[in-house]
Amino acid sequence: MLPERQITHLSIWVNVGLAGLKLAAGIFGRSQALIADAVHSLSDFATDVAVLVGLRFSSKPKDSDHAYGHGKYETIVAAVIGLALAYVGVRIAGTAIQRIFHAMHGDPLPMPSALAFWAAVASIAVKEWLYRATMKVARATGSAALVANAWHHRSDAYSSIATAAGVGAAAFLGRDWLILDPIAALFVSVFLLKIAWRIVREQLGELTDQSLAPEVCAEILDLARGIPGIQQPHNLRTRMVGRFPVIDLHVRLREDLPLREAHEIATALERALRKRFGKETIANVHLEPYSA
Repeated sequence: MLPERQITHLSIWVNVGLAGLKLAAGIFGRSQALIADAVHSLSDFATDVAVLVGLRFSSKPKDSDHAYGHGKYETIVAAVIGLALAYVGVRIAGTAIQRIFHAMHGDPLPMPSALAFWAAVASIAVKEWLYRATMKVARATGSAALVANAWHHRSDAYSSIATAAGVGAAAFLGRDWLILDPIAALFVSVFLLKIAWRIVREQLGELTDQSLAPEVCAEILDLARGIPGIQQPHNLRTRMVGRFPVIDLHVRLREDLPLREAHEIATALERALRKRFGKETIANVHLEPYSA
C-alpha cells in the first residue's frame, strides 16, 4: 500500500476513536466545547475518506482524455477539505454564540467535569502526533491533499488546546468561570475558519491556473539563462497540475544553429527543469531565432 494511503487509513481509525471518546466525555462531562471538538474529529474522518478517493483518482496515469494527468482531482479534494473545515467552524461558532447569549441573560450553564478536561488533553497529544506523521508523508510525496489533511489534524489539536483551557477553567475554578466553555468553543471556530480560508484560497489558485510564486518564476528564468546557447528567456507561463508544474517558456537561439544542436539545447533546459521541480514536470520550450 502506498504511504499516502497508509497514513490516511491510520488517520481514519484514530479519528473515529477520538470522536467517540470526546463525544462521550463531552456528554457525560457536560462540556459543549468538547462536544464541538468531537464534531471536529468527525469532520476529520470525513475528509480522510475524501483524501482516499482523491488519491485513487489522482494516481491514475495520463490518458487520451487527460493529457496532463489527473492531478486536479487531488486539488479538488484539498478544496473540499477546506470547505468542510469552514462548515464545521461556522456551526461551532453559531452554537457557542447562542450559548454565550443565553448565559448573559441568566440561563444557567452546565458545570463541566474533569473527565472532559482530560479527554481534551489526550486529544491534543494524539492529534499533534498525527499531524506530524501526515505532514512527513505529505512532504515526501508532494501531496496537496495530505498537506490539507495534516493541517486539519493540527487544527483539531489546537481546538483541543482551547477546549482544555476553557473546560479546565470551568471545571476546576468554579461556576464563575463556566462562560469560558462556550468561549473556548468560539475560539476553536475562529481558528478553523482561518485554516479553511488558507486551504481554499491555495486550491482555488491551482484550479484557476494561478502562476507559480514570483520567486519561483525568477528561478526558472535564471536556470534557463544558465544553459549554454540560450539567450533572453521570456514569455514564461506556469501553473500547477496536482503535484507537478507545467512550464511554458520562449528562448532565443542563434539562427545559424543546426536543428540537432538547437534541439539538444532545448532538451538540456527541459532536463534541468525536471531535475529541479521533479521528473513529472511538463516543460514546453519554444525556440526563436536571433541574428548573431
